[in-house]
Amino acid sequence: MKQVVRVAVSNNFNCTDKEWNQLHTFTKTNPDKCFFINSNIHTPKLHTVNDHDYKVVVTANPNLIPQTKILSKLQAIKSKIAFVRVKYLPHNKAIKRLLFDIVQKGYPVVITLQRFNGKASLEKYTKTDYYEYSCSRYRLAGEELTRIKDFVSFLRSAMNKQVWICDESGKGCKGCGLCATLTTNQSLPIASLNLSTSGICKFNCPDCYAKTMQHFCKAMGNNPISFDKIKQNEKQAGRTEHIRFAQGFPVRS
Repeated sequence: MKQVVRVAVSNNFNCTDKEWNQLHTFTKTNPDKCFFINSNIHTPKLHTVNDHDYKVVVTANPNLIPQTKILSKLQAIKSKIAFVRVKYLPHNKAIKRLLFDIVQKGYPVVITLQRFNGKASLEKYTKTDYYEYSCSRYRLAGEELTRIKDFVSFLRSAMNKQVWICDESGKGCKGCGLCATLTTNQSLPIASLNLSTSGICKFNCPDCYAKTMQHFCKAMGNNPISFDKIKQNEKQAGRTEHIRFAQGFPVRS
Protein backbone atom coordinates (compact mmCIF):
# COMPACT_ATOMS: atom_id res chain seq x y z
CA MET A 1 0.00 0.00 0.00
CA LYS A 2 1.46 3.36 -1.07
CA GLN A 3 -1.18 5.92 -0.07
CA VAL A 4 -4.27 6.45 2.05
CA VAL A 5 -7.22 8.26 0.46
CA ARG A 6 -9.83 10.01 2.57
CA VAL A 7 -13.10 10.04 0.66
CA ALA A 8 -15.43 13.04 1.07
CA VAL A 9 -13.06 15.57 2.63
CA SER A 10 -14.88 18.53 1.07
CA ASN A 11 -18.38 17.05 1.10
CA ASN A 12 -20.06 14.14 2.90
CA PHE A 13 -20.19 10.49 1.92
CA ASN A 14 -23.93 9.88 2.04
CA CYS A 15 -23.67 6.09 1.73
CA THR A 16 -25.96 5.84 -1.30
CA ASP A 17 -25.75 3.00 -3.81
CA LYS A 18 -24.34 5.36 -6.47
CA GLU A 19 -21.54 6.48 -4.14
CA TRP A 20 -20.65 2.93 -3.13
CA ASN A 21 -20.54 1.84 -6.78
CA GLN A 22 -18.33 4.75 -7.78
CA LEU A 23 -16.01 4.15 -4.82
CA HIS A 24 -15.70 0.46 -5.78
CA THR A 25 -14.58 1.58 -9.25
CA PHE A 26 -11.84 3.75 -7.77
CA THR A 27 -10.73 0.89 -5.52
CA LYS A 28 -10.41 -1.52 -8.43
CA THR A 29 -8.40 0.92 -10.55
CA ASN A 30 -6.13 1.97 -7.66
CA PRO A 31 -5.06 -1.26 -5.91
CA ASP A 32 -2.04 0.48 -4.35
CA LYS A 33 -4.26 2.85 -2.33
CA CYS A 34 -6.35 2.32 0.81
CA PHE A 35 -9.65 4.22 0.78
CA PHE A 36 -11.71 5.20 3.81
CA ILE A 37 -14.85 7.32 3.98
CA ASN A 38 -15.82 10.47 5.81
CA SER A 39 -19.43 10.80 7.04
CA ASN A 40 -21.23 12.57 9.84
CA ILE A 41 -23.48 10.92 12.39
CA HIS A 42 -26.66 12.33 10.79
CA THR A 43 -26.05 10.58 7.45
CA PRO A 44 -29.35 8.69 6.93
CA LYS A 45 -27.79 5.60 5.31
CA LEU A 46 -24.74 5.44 7.54
CA HIS A 47 -25.65 1.89 8.59
CA THR A 48 -24.82 0.63 5.08
CA VAL A 49 -21.09 0.85 5.85
CA ASN A 50 -21.60 -2.59 7.39
CA ASP A 51 -22.18 -3.96 3.88
CA HIS A 52 -18.85 -2.75 2.45
CA ASP A 53 -15.15 -3.27 3.09
CA TYR A 54 -14.13 0.27 4.02
CA LYS A 55 -13.30 1.97 7.30
CA VAL A 56 -15.26 5.08 8.22
CA VAL A 57 -14.51 8.25 10.15
CA VAL A 58 -17.67 9.56 11.81
CA THR A 59 -18.12 13.11 13.09
CA ALA A 60 -20.21 12.73 16.25
CA ASN A 61 -21.30 16.37 16.70
CA PRO A 62 -21.11 18.08 13.30
CA ASN A 63 -23.41 20.88 14.47
CA LEU A 64 -21.39 21.31 17.69
CA ILE A 65 -24.43 20.42 19.78
CA PRO A 66 -24.46 16.72 20.79
CA GLN A 67 -27.75 14.95 20.12
CA THR A 68 -29.40 11.82 21.44
CA LYS A 69 -28.89 8.33 19.99
CA ILE A 70 -25.30 9.10 18.93
CA LEU A 71 -23.82 6.18 20.84
CA SER A 72 -26.42 3.74 19.51
CA LYS A 73 -25.65 4.82 15.93
CA LEU A 74 -21.94 4.30 16.54
CA GLN A 75 -22.55 0.92 18.12
CA ALA A 76 -24.45 -0.21 15.01
CA ILE A 77 -21.32 0.26 12.85
CA LYS A 78 -18.62 -0.30 15.49
CA SER A 79 -16.56 -2.81 13.49
CA LYS A 80 -16.16 -0.34 10.62
CA ILE A 81 -15.11 2.72 12.63
CA ALA A 82 -11.51 3.88 12.18
CA PHE A 83 -12.06 6.70 14.64
CA VAL A 84 -14.75 9.06 15.85
CA ARG A 85 -14.26 12.77 15.30
CA VAL A 86 -15.48 15.11 18.05
CA LYS A 87 -15.58 18.86 17.58
CA TYR A 88 -14.43 20.61 20.73
CA LEU A 89 -15.51 23.86 22.40
CA PRO A 90 -14.08 25.01 25.77
CA HIS A 91 -16.33 24.97 28.84
CA ASN A 92 -19.01 23.01 27.00
CA LYS A 93 -20.22 20.31 29.38
CA ALA A 94 -22.29 18.50 26.75
CA ILE A 95 -19.32 18.09 24.41
CA LYS A 96 -17.01 17.02 27.23
CA ARG A 97 -19.56 14.44 28.35
CA LEU A 98 -19.94 13.20 24.77
CA LEU A 99 -16.17 12.88 24.44
CA PHE A 100 -15.87 10.99 27.72
CA ASP A 101 -18.76 8.67 26.89
CA ILE A 102 -17.30 7.79 23.50
CA VAL A 103 -13.81 7.03 24.78
CA GLN A 104 -15.29 5.02 27.66
CA LYS A 105 -17.00 2.82 25.05
CA GLY A 106 -13.59 2.07 23.58
CA TYR A 107 -13.75 4.06 20.35
CA PRO A 108 -10.60 5.77 19.08
CA VAL A 109 -11.33 9.52 19.13
CA VAL A 110 -9.70 12.40 17.29
CA ILE A 111 -10.66 15.81 18.63
CA THR A 112 -11.03 18.70 16.22
CA LEU A 113 -10.53 22.08 17.87
CA GLN A 114 -13.33 24.11 16.32
CA ARG A 115 -12.21 27.16 14.39
CA PHE A 116 -14.40 30.11 13.52
CA ASN A 117 -14.45 32.48 10.56
CA GLY A 118 -15.52 35.50 12.60
CA LYS A 119 -16.73 36.81 15.93
CA ALA A 120 -20.42 36.63 15.01
CA SER A 121 -20.40 32.88 14.57
CA LEU A 122 -17.95 32.31 17.41
CA GLU A 123 -20.12 34.13 19.92
CA LYS A 124 -23.10 31.90 19.09
CA TYR A 125 -21.28 28.98 20.70
CA THR A 126 -18.49 30.22 22.96
CA LYS A 127 -16.44 33.27 24.03
CA THR A 128 -13.80 35.22 22.14
CA ASP A 129 -11.69 35.23 25.34
CA TYR A 130 -10.64 31.66 24.57
CA TYR A 131 -9.51 32.32 21.00
CA GLU A 132 -7.00 34.30 19.02
CA TYR A 133 -7.24 35.40 15.40
CA SER A 134 -4.53 33.80 13.31
CA CYS A 135 -4.25 33.03 9.58
CA SER A 136 -7.82 34.15 8.81
CA ARG A 137 -9.50 32.09 11.57
CA TYR A 138 -10.29 32.31 15.26
CA ARG A 139 -8.38 29.44 16.86
CA LEU A 140 -8.39 28.07 20.41
CA ALA A 141 -5.42 29.50 22.28
CA GLY A 142 -3.78 30.19 25.63
CA GLU A 143 -4.98 28.54 28.82
CA GLU A 144 -7.92 26.79 27.16
CA LEU A 145 -5.69 25.18 24.55
CA THR A 146 -3.40 23.96 27.31
CA ARG A 147 -6.41 22.68 29.26
CA ILE A 148 -7.70 20.41 26.47
CA LYS A 149 -4.19 19.15 25.71
CA ASP A 150 -3.73 18.25 29.37
CA PHE A 151 -7.13 16.52 29.45
CA VAL A 152 -6.28 14.42 26.39
CA SER A 153 -2.91 13.55 27.91
CA PHE A 154 -4.70 12.44 31.10
CA LEU A 155 -7.13 10.24 29.17
CA ARG A 156 -4.27 8.59 27.29
CA SER A 157 -1.81 8.11 30.13
CA ALA A 158 -3.90 7.71 33.28
CA MET A 159 -6.94 6.00 31.74
CA ASN A 160 -5.29 4.26 28.77
CA LYS A 161 -7.80 5.68 26.26
CA GLN A 162 -7.30 6.12 22.54
CA VAL A 163 -7.75 9.85 22.10
CA TRP A 164 -5.79 12.47 20.19
CA ILE A 165 -6.06 16.05 18.91
CA CYS A 166 -6.17 16.51 15.16
CA ASP A 167 -2.98 18.20 13.95
CA GLU A 168 -1.90 19.10 17.47
CA SER A 169 1.44 20.44 16.22
CA GLY A 170 -0.25 22.72 13.68
CA LYS A 171 2.04 21.39 10.94
CA GLY A 172 -0.68 19.79 8.86
CA CYS A 173 -1.31 16.20 7.82
CA LYS A 174 2.37 15.43 7.33
CA GLY A 175 3.07 16.33 10.95
CA CYS A 176 -0.03 14.55 12.26
CA GLY A 177 -0.50 11.24 10.45
CA LEU A 178 -3.52 10.13 12.48
CA CYS A 179 -5.80 9.46 9.49
CA ALA A 180 -3.29 7.02 8.00
CA THR A 181 -2.18 5.26 11.16
CA LEU A 182 -5.70 4.83 12.57
CA THR A 183 -7.07 3.36 9.33
CA THR A 184 -4.12 1.23 8.17
CA ASN A 185 -1.71 0.98 11.13
CA GLN A 186 0.91 2.35 8.74
CA SER A 187 2.55 5.73 8.32
CA LEU A 188 1.54 6.56 4.76
CA PRO A 189 0.99 9.76 2.77
CA ILE A 190 -2.63 10.86 2.56
CA ALA A 191 -4.74 12.31 -0.24
CA SER A 192 -8.36 13.30 -0.83
CA LEU A 193 -11.17 12.18 -3.12
CA ASN A 194 -14.51 13.96 -3.46
CA LEU A 195 -16.96 11.86 -5.45
CA SER A 196 -19.31 13.45 -7.95
CA THR A 197 -22.01 11.04 -6.79
CA SER A 198 -21.78 12.66 -3.33
CA GLY A 199 -22.16 16.16 -4.78
CA ILE A 200 -22.09 19.28 -2.66
CA CYS A 201 -22.56 18.52 1.03
CA LYS A 202 -26.21 18.75 2.08
CA PHE A 203 -25.27 19.72 5.63
CA ASN A 204 -24.37 23.21 6.83
CA CYS A 205 -22.12 22.79 9.84
CA PRO A 206 -20.94 25.92 11.70
CA ASP A 207 -18.03 27.60 9.87
CA CYS A 208 -17.21 24.44 7.94
CA TYR A 209 -13.78 24.95 6.38
CA ALA A 210 -14.74 23.06 3.23
CA LYS A 211 -17.91 25.10 2.72
CA THR A 212 -16.00 28.33 3.39
CA MET A 213 -13.51 27.47 0.65
CA GLN A 214 -16.31 26.44 -1.71
CA HIS A 215 -18.04 29.80 -1.29
CA PHE A 216 -14.71 31.50 -1.97
CA CYS A 217 -14.13 29.45 -5.13
CA LYS A 218 -17.60 30.25 -6.45
CA ALA A 219 -17.09 33.94 -5.73
CA MET A 220 -13.90 33.80 -7.80
CA GLY A 221 -15.78 32.17 -10.69
CA ASN A 222 -14.37 28.68 -10.14
CA ASN A 223 -15.99 25.31 -9.47
CA PRO A 224 -16.62 24.80 -5.73
CA ILE A 225 -15.19 21.26 -5.65
CA SER A 226 -12.84 19.30 -7.88
CA PHE A 227 -14.67 15.98 -8.20
CA ASP A 228 -13.36 12.48 -8.96
CA LYS A 229 -9.66 13.30 -8.63
CA ILE A 230 -7.28 11.75 -6.13
CA LYS A 231 -4.99 14.53 -4.95
CA GLN A 232 -3.61 16.19 -1.85
CA ASN A 233 -5.38 19.29 -0.61
CA GLU A 234 -3.45 22.25 0.79
CA LYS A 235 -3.35 20.89 4.35
CA GLN A 236 -2.29 17.43 3.22
CA ALA A 237 0.43 18.94 1.04
CA GLY A 238 1.59 21.26 3.84
CA ARG A 239 0.97 24.50 1.96
CA THR A 240 -1.47 26.42 4.17
CA GLU A 241 -0.39 29.68 5.79
CA HIS A 242 -1.11 28.25 9.24
CA ILE A 243 1.23 25.33 8.59
CA ARG A 244 3.98 27.67 7.37
CA PHE A 245 3.54 29.73 10.55
CA ALA A 246 3.78 26.58 12.74
CA GLN A 247 6.98 25.66 10.89
CA GLY A 248 8.52 29.02 11.75
CA PHE A 249 8.01 30.85 8.48
CA PRO A 250 6.65 34.43 8.60
CA VAL A 251 2.99 34.91 7.73
CA ARG A 252 2.55 36.58 4.37
CA SER A 253 0.97 40.01 4.53
